[in-house]
Amino acid sequence: MDHFESARNIAHVLLTKHHRSELNAEIIAAEVENVFLMPGFDRAIKDDLIAQLEADFEIYSGQATQLIDKDVKPWLNDVKASIQWELWNRYRSYLKTKDGSFPVDNLDDLTDKILDKCINPKTSGPWDRRGMVVGNVQSGKTANYTGLINKATDAGYKLIIVIAGLHNTLRSQTQVRIDEGYIGRNSADLILRGKTNRIGVGNYKVDTEIYSYTSSDDKGDFNRGIATRLNVPIRGKSPTVLVIKKYKSVLENLILWLNQFAVEVAPGNRKIHNVPVLVIDDEADNASVNSGTEIDVRTINRLIRTLLNLFNQNTFIGYTATPYANLFIPSTWSEELETMVKDVRLKVGEDLFPRDFIINIPPPSNYIGAAQVFGFENEKTGEEFEGLDIIRLAEDQEPWFPRSINRNNRDILPDDVPGSLKDAIKSFILTCAIRRLRGQEKKHNSMLIHVALRVAWIDRIAWLVNEILRDYKRQIKSGQGDLLTELEDLYKNDFIPTTEEVLENLSYSDPKIKPLIWDKVKSELINAVTKIEVRAVHGTKNTRDLEYHNIEEINYGKYENGLSVIAVGGNKLARGITLEGLSVSYYLRTTRMYDSLMQMGRWFGYRPGYVDLCRLYTTEQLVNWYRHVTMATEEMRADFDELAARNLRPEDFQLKVRTHPGMLLITSVTRMRDHERIQVGFSGKLIQTYAFEKSSAVVNSNYQSFTNLLNRLASPEKQQSVRGINGLLWKNVSSTIVSDFIASYQSGYIRSDILRSYIEKQNQHGKLTEWSVAVILNTGNTITTKGDLSGKPVQSHLFSWSDGNITAGLPARNLENGLTELIVKGNKNAILDKRARMIDLQFDFEPTEQEIKDKRNCEETPLLVIMPLDPRISPDIDKNIPLVGFGLIFPEFDGEATYEYAARPIQNEFEEILQDDDDTEDDG
Repeated sequence: MDHFESARNIAHVLLTKHHRSELNAEIIAAEVENVFLMPGFDRAIKDDLIAQLEADFEIYSGQATQLIDKDVKPWLNDVKASIQWELWNRYRSYLKTKDGSFPVDNLDDLTDKILDKCINPKTSGPWDRRGMVVGNVQSGKTANYTGLINKATDAGYKLIIVIAGLHNTLRSQTQVRIDEGYIGRNSADLILRGKTNRIGVGNYKVDTEIYSYTSSDDKGDFNRGIATRLNVPIRGKSPTVLVIKKYKSVLENLILWLNQFAVEVAPGNRKIHNVPVLVIDDEADNASVNSGTEIDVRTINRLIRTLLNLFNQNTFIGYTATPYANLFIPSTWSEELETMVKDVRLKVGEDLFPRDFIINIPPPSNYIGAAQVFGFENEKTGEEFEGLDIIRLAEDQEPWFPRSINRNNRDILPDDVPGSLKDAIKSFILTCAIRRLRGQEKKHNSMLIHVALRVAWIDRIAWLVNEILRDYKRQIKSGQGDLLTELEDLYKNDFIPTTEEVLENLSYSDPKIKPLIWDKVKSELINAVTKIEVRAVHGTKNTRDLEYHNIEEINYGKYENGLSVIAVGGNKLARGITLEGLSVSYYLRTTRMYDSLMQMGRWFGYRPGYVDLCRLYTTEQLVNWYRHVTMATEEMRADFDELAARNLRPEDFQLKVRTHPGMLLITSVTRMRDHERIQVGFSGKLIQTYAFEKSSAVVNSNYQSFTNLLNRLASPEKQQSVRGINGLLWKNVSSTIVSDFIASYQSGYIRSDILRSYIEKQNQHGKLTEWSVAVILNTGNTITTKGDLSGKPVQSHLFSWSDGNITAGLPARNLENGLTELIVKGNKNAILDKRARMIDLQFDFEPTEQEIKDKRNCEETPLLVIMPLDPRISPDIDKNIPLVGFGLIFPEFDGEATYEYAARPIQNEFEEILQDDDDTEDDG
């Protein structure tokens, strides 16, 4: 720990005697003076130290919200005074010593709240509990469940099982965190070498010793032979822990080993009695959810349920940032279901739906998540949040990185990389240099490159990147070549403006972020670039078939002075290891499974002192997908909080999510039961197009649907102007006309059949029978187009009404031209702004979004808004035929009749395709 961080930690300790609410600049300055009474601290850091402490205490965390089943009874407060809490207290001390600014009090409150939802381990007789904790990607869930594990052990849980992802690297990384924060000893040294090496919490003396059956070694997953040799009883005085991979052979071996401690209570049903077990499923949405039928249960789900069913006292908690798939888990299951674990027949227990509790943990104010990176609009308040200016588009991947890489490894591997990747590497070099100047020379620096899944591709790209880095090192050290000029241009034209923009828009204070003159940055380039190395991250261990041989596991713990690494990989980076100090990401991986997208966003997290240096190089398509899922996720979290305020249950949230129209896109329905029937509702929702196929057949068809609609309408009731936006408005339009338009509209993103059926079902109950229809008009140049309205030609640019002719629409500059589709740009991922959404309503003042919604709900009037769009952006489509986008705005109403439909299975390539960068396993 450096001089500044030591002073910062001591100051935090001194400030703990003051209640947070009473802290002010005078108190902080006074305690800083006390720091300098101690030997070894230079007063030159005083001003920076005060600024940092003031920023630390500005960080705040919102209150966790929860949904609890009526059968869950609080118990913790009744017994809290009688529990020693020795493990929690040493973990607390460890965290404060490691980082004085860590919000330990907040973690204390959160873990109390979670533990109180678990069953008191002292409760006699059989019991089980199912729960889920929802956090944010890279927001500190490991620290959270490590704190929970310490408290659960203090309270009396005897066995802890952490299921830590799909890859050896992630399992090993998680074991290291458990070693440091719970066990207190290096598990690899203890199990493999018989040495007691105390680390982390082990430096604080307690009476309780924790024993582990697994180790932090890369091959330290559960092994029956090692477990037998250790001979540590699960019913002994000392608590025991396992950190295992979510993998078939590992789970089977653990079940078979535990089965020896079980007794048969009924034919085929064996139980381990009176060993309270806490099972933590890290990334519970990944592989744990049954995508099979009630009888044909998928492997991982079946084995986790079998493991839990072995214990007559168990608590299961899933941790995830993307809970959508988990909420599709049925609450019913076959009680007669059995399975063969190798040659042993065992009962499969209840499914993993979190029936007892769900706790939603908001991130602290200094967390950088999807909303901060991509921006979003709060539909309830109308408030817009612009994303930070750290995204750089990488649209030059062809021909080096084809958009579709052959699954049979028949691609011609590239002999160079796109210019955007070279820019990303230069950005990383600059970032490493600047962080040194900001006092972070001993911090880790990481860059992520995720282009392909195949080992052959990862290997070649790593080799190419290493060659480029080798050349950059040579140019920087020699001062020859164009690189120094290119770095200077990049710094002055990109880094300085971005730092200024971030300082203006960042939602929290960070005194380390400040612009620097180029000469200072230049002076650190040699020191920065010399430390950088390239690692290929995949499962292949045999270097004989590889071009690039640096495949050593990334172990930050070995580098006391900081590791600077460019990690090139696939799945193991997508849902695998945590890249510490991640600043630059080059990411071209595509998937339409939005929950997978969020989990693959390794650039989310905490970036103290360098968020302005972070860069995400990716495609416009991925940016738009991320923006879309950000809005859906924020809306669902708001729904959760609303239900929590009404003291509702997890199954109520399950119903809310199952009927949310966003679920049509958010999660792969392969994670649901085959032929799953889903109830969907649109009450109070806005549905709109944001992507348009460029196929001439689709463009022509949708335009014909538009003209057919116009021909069925009378003359517009009036030409409406709302705060600068013009439109034609029809009122009291039959729902049949609207439904027919929707049914004929072609889109891969909107289920027209479901929308039409939903409207028809509401009509049967007297709802949504009459609509307002608007065509949005803007002024501008006109383009003569085909079609007619009352015998007169229809025109477009940008449609306005004149003598029965229409000109209108959205300018070309707001559309992005992709290979097969056009995607609406902007935070909203939408064609309708606030003005368009209120075009049929009358206000004498500037309303908020909520006031617009309230009025629409009061009048119970649904609105169809059509926006013809300028086709000239794309050379692939007829310039005389406008693109047609639309939005549907539904009022919120009681007595909604949800529509039931059969889910369409979509292959999720992330989970279903066997990739050749997966770890190879040993049955051991």
